Amino acid sequence: MYLRPEADRATYSAPEVCIENTPAVTNITKLYTTPLPSTRTGPLYNAFSYPTKISPEAIAVYIAAHTKPGATVLDAFAGSGTTGIATLLCDKPTPEMERMAEALGVTPNWGPRTAHLFEIGTLGSFVSETLCHPPAPDEFLAAVDDFCTQAETRIGWIYETKDDLGRTGIIRHVIWSDVLVCPHCKTEVSRWNATVSTKPLVMASSFRCNACGEQIAIEACERATETVVDAFGRKHRMKKRVLARVHGRTGKSKWQRPPTDEDLDLLAKVAKMKLPTSAPLADIQWGELHRAGYHLGIEKLHHFYTKRNFIVMATLMDLVSEFPVELQASLRLLALSYNASHSTLMTRVVLKKGQSDFVLTGSQSGVLYISGLPVEKNILEGVRRKSKAFVDSFRMLHGSRSKVMVHNRSSESMPLEEGSVDYIFTDPPFGDYIPYAELNQINELWLGRTTDRAREVIVSPSQSKGVAEYGSMMGDVFQEMARVLKTDGMATVVFHSAHSNVWRALVQAYATAGFAVEATNVLDKIQASFKQIVSTVSVKGDPLLLLSKRVAERSSAIPSLSIAAEVIRSAPNGAKLDPQRLYSQFVGRCLELGISVDMGAKTFYELVETETDTVGTVVLS
Repeated sequence: MYLRPEADRATYSAPEVCIENTPAVTNITKLYTTPLPSTRTGPLYNAFSYPTKISPEAIAVYIAAHTKPGATVLDAFAGSGTTGIATLLCDKPTPEMERMAEALGVTPNWGPRTAHLFEIGTLGSFVSETLCHPPAPDEFLAAVDDFCTQAETRIGWIYETKDDLGRTGIIRHVIWSDVLVCPHCKTEVSRWNATVSTKPLVMASSFRCNACGEQIAIEACERATETVVDAFGRKHRMKKRVLARVHGRTGKSKWQRPPTDEDLDLLAKVAKMKLPTSAPLADIQWGELHRAGYHLGIEKLHHFYTKRNFIVMATLMDLVSEFPVELQASLRLLALSYNASHSTLMTRVVLKKGQSDFVLTGSQSGVLYISGLPVEKNILEGVRRKSKAFVDSFRMLHGSRSKVMVHNRSSESMPLEEGSVDYIFTDPPFGDYIPYAELNQINELWLGRTTDRAREVIVSPSQSKGVAEYGSMMGDVFQEMARVLKTDGMATVVFHSAHSNVWRALVQAYATAGFAVEATNVLDKIQASFKQIVSTVSVKGDPLLLLSKRVAERSSAIPSLSIAAEVIRSAPNGAKLDPQRLYSQFVGRCLELGISVDMGAKTFYELVETETDTVGTVVLS
């Protein structure tokens, strides 16, 4: 069966097999004609942050268009369980899913299915298991209110403060600042005092040293360090940070001010506190994400936190164990959902044009970055706010007749019967883009168990895994996928890479397993991950492949350079080119035609430049 869409195709064609024009085939053909929208909004997406996540509503439309009720669905790289959530949604479609299906021109067959999710990651499996087996929403809502109220009673004083009028209020968040060292006279000054002006809001890239009068660029300054007693009472050398700004609320009135002696007294009181029993003394296992500069002194989990927020997180985890067993996982997940993104020193402020104040945001996706102005948020307020997304999600999922089985193990060997799966939707790791286990350890250490990195399918120099090792492990997984998939079953694979050798590893993996590409499309993510944004070469829109179990007809007669030129020239004349999207289309075209992807994104972008004029439109010769 060959389902290559007609829209935006190059003049080259692949061998086609005649098939019966059934409604199911029509559905699938339409799915691979229009880019699949994957929004980053809504409670199901926002309940728990996870790298390279796809909206479950979009996956649900694909499942319901590819299969009938009663089918068995597989995700071999389940991540945080979005394919499982999508399977639940197939029996409880939302208005948004109905609108999406109508826009794509497909008629999904809604109803219950069974899903098997394989995920080696400890965190991903925990998230999947919890979200795919939701508690009764009203019981959870009552438990959350009790949970937050008890936490505020026990530890809420830790965020108490006063406004400029002396009225008691609470801290919403505080901004800390690195301390800079003048390269000329060695005088220390906080980055905040040196570079930030609040009226109007400006952050300078250089400053004049008050001691020696020299004008100094920020990047020319060393960061001051100090030896402190950490949360566990151990002496520890780390970057020196000082309290720079306090943002609070008194009643309904929000305010901000410089720190006061009372703020410093509260920190001194916190410094003398004993830690709750659940506070983990755990090492950070560094790999590709370590940076000697801003990770100086970050050796253990608690070094990512202020002591205040480390105490609050440990208090919440202790409190969870006092609730009924059937609610503990969901409450623990609620606390962890706020943890890595908002509770650590990786939380930050950013300066946006036209804003009168810094924009408060969470940690950057896909990295463990600590800025020069880290933020300490009020966790208790944040967890209460975050609970709404969980309650709304559980209302959407609870009562679905679909069944989801989560397997916390490698998908290189699956305990499933041969030919037992009707459809696969999976989103494999993109080579070296995200070292999931290294990233997820911030939450996993609170769960008491981290991922076995030996079986993690990524490119990782720290794990001695190059593209060859990655390709071999991917090959084992695709062999298993082929074994358990029915003869007439199909697999949708979402993949993303700017490197041709990674694409070749993927092709080798699925082709050796007996898969061939029937059609390609692009997954439209509304917002790229931070890792994709800052990569030297990024790819906009993740290529989406439809695979079937047939022997691929490989073609070597057409050079990839010709395919690339055809893709570029097929763009609408006079239109502004998007090189990143065009590269995704180029990759898909090569895979459809059985041509090796031997051109990386950087080389492709250079070709785009040679094919366009100075205003960035296609030059048709």
